[in-house]
Amino acid sequence: MTFSEILLIVGAALVLAGIAAPGWDTARLDRRAVKRRIYWAGTGAGIVVLFLSGLPDLQSALALAAAASVLTLGWAYFRTPNIVIGGRVRSADPTLRDQAP
Repeated sequence: MTFSEILLIVGAALVLAGIAAPGWDTARLDRRAVKRRIYWAGTGAGIVVLFLSGLPDLQSALALAAAASVLTLGWAYFRTPNIVIGGRVRSADPTLRDQAP
């Protein structure tokens, strides 16, 4: 197994962990805010690792990062309340469009 294949597996695992990890209440933040931070940290780190797995071929690296970005942004928009802009949740699902905590 090459180093690029290992990075590909690790990157995919980080993206999936960011999507699947649950949120929890803390003293300062509620469960949804913690889940949002876990989602964006996990998927962001996963996208960086996926980009690195495609190197030294820049075209492959950019394609992996772009595909993962489209998938994670699409998932966030259509399935979660994880996109918050200006204190408002941006989501395709009207039931998720309440004020962000």
